[in-house]
Amino acid sequence: MQQNENEQAQDYSSGWSPYPRSSTPASGAGWGVAQVVLTAVLVAVAFGAGWFGNTYANRANVASGDARLVLQAWNDIDQYYVVTNSIDHKQMAYAAIKSMVDSLGDTGHSRFETPEQLKAEENQLRNAPTVGIGVYLSGGGKDPIRIDAIIPNSPASKSALKPGDWIVGVDGQDVTGKTIDQVRPLITGTAGTAVKLTIVRPSQSKTATFDVTIVRGTFTAQTVVSYIIPDLNIADIQILQFASDADSQLEQKLRDAQAHHVRGIILDLRDDPGGYLDQAVAVASEFVPAGKTVLIEQSRTGRQVIQSQDHGLAVSTPLVILVNNGTASAAEIVAGSIPADRPGVHVVGEKTFGTGTVLQEFVLADGSALWLGTEEWLLPNGKSIYHVGYMPDQPVTLPATAAPVSPLIADQAHLSGAQVLASGDAQMVQAIHDLQGQG
Repeated sequence: MQQNENEQAQDYSSGWSPYPRSSTPASGAGWGVAQVVLTAVLVAVAFGAGWFGNTYANRANVASGDARLVLQAWNDIDQYYVVTNSIDHKQMAYAAIKSMVDSLGDTGHSRFETPEQLKAEENQLRNAPTVGIGVYLSGGGKDPIRIDAIIPNSPASKSALKPGDWIVGVDGQDVTGKTIDQVRPLITGTAGTAVKLTIVRPSQSKTATFDVTIVRGTFTAQTVVSYIIPDLNIADIQILQFASDADSQLEQKLRDAQAHHVRGIILDLRDDPGGYLDQAVAVASEFVPAGKTVLIEQSRTGRQVIQSQDHGLAVSTPLVILVNNGTASAAEIVAGSIPADRPGVHVVGEKTFGTGTVLQEFVLADGSALWLGTEEWLLPNGKSIYHVGYMPDQPVTLPATAAPVSPLIADQAHLSGAQVLASGDAQMVQAIHDLQGQG
């Protein structure tokens, strides 16, 4: 799913950011990291609740140094701002927390989440059922909003929609010129309610329109999708995110590839925003022998070497990995670790996002949370990609006029090997050539 040049996104997306996160909650040694950040904020929230006396001297006893600036600002707003009905203590606290996290410069990674945002993110990483119509979209703005693929067993899969259709209207509202982010809220809604899409099918006419009404419903999107490219007998496997079921779904796809006796695998990690750290280790372990270094975790107190597990299904299968600047965190770990242990594996595409830290969750009193990078992860050779990214050994830029060919798109369009090679997806074409050269 593309969320960069081609602005592709799911209509059910919650807009979460890339990160590798530990699968265990914050506790013990992690508290020291959180305490420094939280002290001033928790005191500030306490002001609004009236937990402290009215004199600033009493309040100042619980904070020192620069933290007092936060307390002073809170007190002045609370006591003196004239439009009292504009004072919202929770929003003040949220804004203060967000600003503190933003000041760390860990853009797109360490962050603050409201209870609602946290719940949506956790649901997505658990790959929990979601509500929507179930389509992948691209384009928007000066380009038509295009349905690239339809999620199996979703409401859209039971409708007249087809890949390649353009959405030009939603419930009678013209959406020409709007971005996907502007149109998505019009398409999403409550389960059981209907949405009417006005469609252009350019394969038949670029001017004629027709309406398709879909009742929104609950469905579950796949974490891993695959397509055996006909004639080439190459397995194209894409991991959309490192959700809790990433490795179990990948195992199914690898067993299917083995049953087809494929000549090689293309592991597509383009625009994969990451997810759970343990899933990154498990996925990498499918492709490298047991006991190899997957990553090195570096905290304030020392280093820990994380090794591959003993269950790899494709440790000797010819492999090429696809990445771009939307490949982040857990996906970067996989992309960087496999070639370190298998030098014959090529990484094709563009420099990755460059997260480089492992997040830990610190839950606040009202159910909101801080996600903080408490460890930096390093490649097996000890190199950090933090704010730098991982550079593929075969840099290939996707042409501006081309879109990535995902397994789901290829499957629904029944693309032949020749059609994939002629698709304009230069990164995919390079990967195919690499595998053919190994045959």
